[in-house]
Amino acid sequence: MTPPEGIAHRPPFPVGWFAVAALDEIPVGALMPLAAFGRDLAVGSAPGGRALVTDSVCPHLGADLAAGGRIDDGQVVCPLHEWCFSHAGACVSSGSEPLPAAISLRVWPTEVVGGTVLAFNGRDGEVPAAGPPDLTSGGGGEDRVGGRDGHPEDVVVDLLLAAGVNDGTADGDRWSTRAGDGATVVVHGPGTIEHCRLNGTTDVVYVTPVDGFAVLVRSVGPVPGIATASDRPASAATGDLPGFRSWYRRFDASSAPRPRPVRSGRRNRRDAPAG
Repeated sequence: MTPPEGIAHRPPFPVGWFAVAALDEIPVGALMPLAAFGRDLAVGSAPGGRALVTDSVCPHLGADLAAGGRIDDGQVVCPLHEWCFSHAGACVSSGSEPLPAAISLRVWPTEVVGGTVLAFNGRDGEVPAAGPPDLTSGGGGEDRVGGRDGHPEDVVVDLLLAAGVNDGTADGDRWSTRAGDGATVVVHGPGTIEHCRLNGTTDVVYVTPVDGFAVLVRSVGPVPGIATASDRPASAATGDLPGFRSWYRRFDASSAPRPRPVRSGRRNRRDAPAG
């Protein structure tokens, strides 16, 4: 797919926590297909209540884990040869074959907040430095899910513009502002918008990248969520909420600490005094 004008330079999948499903819509003890972050994934929940998001392809011979794969409190079981993987991705059983040390299943860090399953998308399987957003309300109302074309940044900007937002304040991985109706709006990371209304209710809107240039918008709350703007302003590429856009692009890069380069020690070694 050709990227829309103006976003080709941006990584299509920001680093951070994103909603991928409602807990009550995924199977218990089985895996179902999930499309997110430009990959074919599988999502399910163990009988103990833990949600899990994994690659859908078994690393053994490529079987589809979302087509008959099982999940229990300790393992994910492939439907083809019943190879087993821990919830951390390590191969713990390979049937009659020798246990391979080098084969593992990619597992996304996954948490449940207020009935919504969130997965952490990182670079090269990195783990998050912190858990998902601590929201005033995790929802509890009706879920509304819809697709929308565009980069996640643009869709979040649309949501803010439609709410009457003009500017805001950055604080680490949070960006806070006021909506046109006076309500408090907080953007948590690259994919979560919390709208705390004056009547005491709270909406949560999640924006999740699917295939690079399309997203899913999931609204959870006791009242309708923030509506998307029907048309982007002509100045959208550069002029709307520029302070927010510059803050948002902190999520283009990895959140993991960069390892310090390994040195041989020769550079810092003092020459031995001449004998």
